[in-house]
Amino acid sequence: MDDEIKLDEEFILPRDLGAMAKTFFVQTEKNLKQDGWFIKKGSTVTGVKVIVAGEKIRDVQRLVDSYSLQNGEKTKAQDWYKCRGTAIITNGAETFVNCEIHWYQCENIGKVEFKVKTWGDKVEG
Repeated sequence: MDDEIKLDEEFILPRDLGAMAKTFFVQTEKNLKQDGWFIKKGSTVTGVKVIVAGEKIRDVQRLVDSYSLQNGEKTKAQDWYKCRGTAIITNGAETFVNCEIHWYQCENIGKVEFKVKTWGDKVEG
């Protein structure tokens, strides 16, 4: 297990950052930091990659302070990962855009704070 990073029960990435074929399915709508935009339920995030982990995350102390475990304990900095992937997002209308998204993830918390990093082209819904 030393050559893998366990992010949650259904999401394991190899430490080799060249493995770009990872995907996950969005089971509930994920709101983005950009107002009105979200990743639609049932869509897929592809090309998932860990960008940075643990103490190297610039906002790691804010994450530790903001998100607690279910038992009320604080998370640890080494439990956090910053990830990226590609997803088709929508604003609820007929507009769908293929974008690079970033988020933070903790093994016992899950994926939080999704945001669009690079806006792509509009795609057919």
